Amino acid sequence: MHSRLKTVEGTYNLRDTGGYRTPTGSTRWGTLFRSDGLNRLTAAGLTEFEALGIGHVIDLRDDEERASSPDRVPAGVIEVAHSIFPSARAHVSDKMTIFDLTDGIYLNHADTLVPTLGLLADAPSPTLVHCTAGKDRTGAVIALALTAVGVDRDDVFHDYAATEENLRGEWVDWHLSALRRLGLEVTDEVYGLVASSPVDAIARAMQRIDAEYGSVNDYLAQHGADDAMLARLSERLVS
Repeated sequence: MHSRLKTVEGTYNLRDTGGYRTPTGSTRWGTLFRSDGLNRLTAAGLTEFEALGIGHVIDLRDDEERASSPDRVPAGVIEVAHSIFPSARAHVSDKMTIFDLTDGIYLNHADTLVPTLGLLADAPSPTLVHCTAGKDRTGAVIALALTAVGVDRDDVFHDYAATEENLRGEWVDWHLSALRRLGLEVTDEVYGLVASSPVDAIARAMQRIDAEYGSVNDYLAQHGADDAMLARLSERLVS
């Protein structure tokens, strides 16, 4: 019996995206993983991570995040830095809501978001995508990848929303305390940015994509995801 959430000490939201139904089968287990930051992996966590067989990590964080909290991964794992946007800190400072952020990732950063699917399609080994929470940037990449290979939208939304429960408690408390130490007030908006992944946020973003582009596939095509790349992605992710 497969378990989607993985026990890797030092992470809270490391999940396998296998087992979702598609028109031609289901997504492969052990092929595409998603996670919160990898900077706090313990010695035990490194051993548990290695046992998952992940050989490729795509880090969606900005330069400041990577410099202050570098990944800890087993020797031999290939790491690719691929920032979705230039400053996560700015979103807190700008008092964005989780809805603003989610819309913005899809509609304002498609030029960096969509090419991530190409990295997934051509990765040479089981791949993990992560940011800091594994929630917004990671959530968008995974949602687009699952949608592109035919996973039902309700399953895509469920996968996105699962993060909130995984991060609840210790992870959220630690990150809110870090913001307070920086002198930032933890308003309802800030709490939502740090801790929430509501279905309504991704549903609204997808509706806006549908309205502006016609469909997610049209959105992907207009930002460089051609049929050949999507076929490679499907071949890799679907069994």
